[in-house]
Amino acid sequence: MTCSAHESDKPALKVPFLTAVHRGELGTIFDGLGVVITLKAFRAFFSDIRSDYVSSFLPTATLEPSQLQMTPMKFIFRLRPGVYLVHPDVLKSLK
Repeated sequence: MTCSAHESDKPALKVPFLTAVHRGELGTIFDGLGVVITLKAFRAFFSDIRSDYVSSFLPTATLEPSQLQMTPMKFIFRLRPGVYLVHPDVLKSLK
């Protein structure tokens, strides 16, 4: 994965992110509820991307606190600063 490939098509980061989570390459399974991702691990996994987009991807994809229903662009819960839970339904849709 090259820097230029992602920076020219920034919204495409969702696909490699979800693929890595689905394959178990990124994140940790949390009590059978889903996969937990830390911002630190996310940045390390996508270290070849040198832009602020990597730092803003997880916060941008985060559901509002009162929402439970995911959308195509909002599919992550923020558990605490720097720690996120991938919505379980987004992983089911990959199967």
